Amino acid sequence: MEKINILVVEDENILALGLKKKLENLGYAVTGMADSGEETFRQIEANVPDLILMDIVIKGEMDGIETAAKLNKSYSIPVIYLTAYADDEILKRAARTEPYGYILKPYKEKELKANIEMAIYRKKSENDETFDFEDIYKETTSFINKNEKPFKKILMGSYYDEVEVSVDVGTSKLYISAARNQQTSDGQDVSEVLSKIAFNYLERYAGEALIYPKGDEICLEVDKPEF
Repeated sequence: MEKINILVVEDENILALGLKKKLENLGYAVTGMADSGEETFRQIEANVPDLILMDIVIKGEMDGIETAAKLNKSYSIPVIYLTAYADDEILKRAARTEPYGYILKPYKEKELKANIEMAIYRKKSENDETFDFEDIYKETTSFINKNEKPFKKILMGSYYDEVEVSVDVGTSKLYISAARNQQTSDGQDVSEVLSKIAFNYLERYAGEALIYPKGDEICLEVDKPEF
């Protein structure tokens, strides 16, 4: 089984080395140690860890909370905060960065291990959910692309040859869009056509529908049917 790679961010060298030893005794790999926010980013650019143990009080212009907030914008790495303080205001600031844990000094090995294992498990669960969604989205979109003509015929009915539309799939919605400047052979404009399509669709599948302008297009948004 591969070891979990951990980056330690701690500005007191003796504490950092002690923490590194504890982590290695627990079976984890310490990929590096940083004492500031700036050094944290340099370490990550060289080797992205599975998890970061982040002291809140560190050297440099950013404290640990500011560093974690900045990390969240560019990386998806679980952060567990380390601190000697349990101040309410610090806890509130830390909570806004959605950390995976919060450990008070001095560290106990059992507490370290429990927090790390829970953080890694939570991250894995989040990744699995994301991959599941992406797989479903790709499969559905692929199905529509491969069967575009019959799929559009079902949606458009008698208007299939009258108006050109594009179809996209969301998690719970279907999105149908068409250029505004189109008209049917009997003079109906696109908004009329989409309104009738929406009415027919809701009669068949129920749910909700919304028609709205978007730039040079008119869009129809409907709930995906449940089969």
